[in-house]
Amino acid sequence: MNNQKLAQKALKAGVDFVEIDVSKRLIFNKFTAQHNGLMGIVGWGRMLETILTAEVKTRAFLDLKPISYRATFAARFIELLLKLGIKNAKICGHNWEMISQLAQKNNAKPYYTIKDDDGLQKFKRAMSRLAKPAGLSVKHNLIDKKFMEFVGNLPAGRQVWAWTVNDLVEVKRLADLKVDGIITDKWEQLSTLNQKLQT
Repeated sequence: MNNQKLAQKALKAGVDFVEIDVSKRLIFNKFTAQHNGLMGIVGWGRMLETILTAEVKTRAFLDLKPISYRATFAARFIELLLKLGIKNAKICGHNWEMISQLAQKNNAKPYYTIKDDDGLQKFKRAMSRLAKPAGLSVKHNLIDKKFMEFVGNLPAGRQVWAWTVNDLVEVKRLADLKVDGIITDKWEQLSTLNQKLQT
């Protein structure tokens, strides 16, 4: 099953968002999208345009991968989002300054990625220079009661999305901590668990 069909199947089954990993390869100045191992150099945004059907477009969570971006990338990425008609895109990544720039210039919703405690301390120091986060995309093992208290002291409405969680015991722990989203490769199993938790 290709990624587009898998994304549509997941959305029909009730997942809230589909994460799409996006990177810019320095060769050819062309965009690459990868998801579940899919990788290829393609024409200007062609793969994203294929993946981001009308149904997927409004429920895509774009993850800009941690590589070296040229200064022109943010502007070109904004052009691509406009071309594809994507407004208020949820975008996460390790390059917080670029994510902040995208948020300010395209009304994107920034989800700053944090992978460890060192990254959390750096984020705390950088917060005043960044666009206010819509949320944080956080490696799951960093999330505990203390972390959730920190987020609770941020301006209202900030979400915590945990990645990448494929263990059901860990999903339950995170649900008890009241994270807002869980990024997983095992969405069918987690969807079943979520239904049980809500009953």
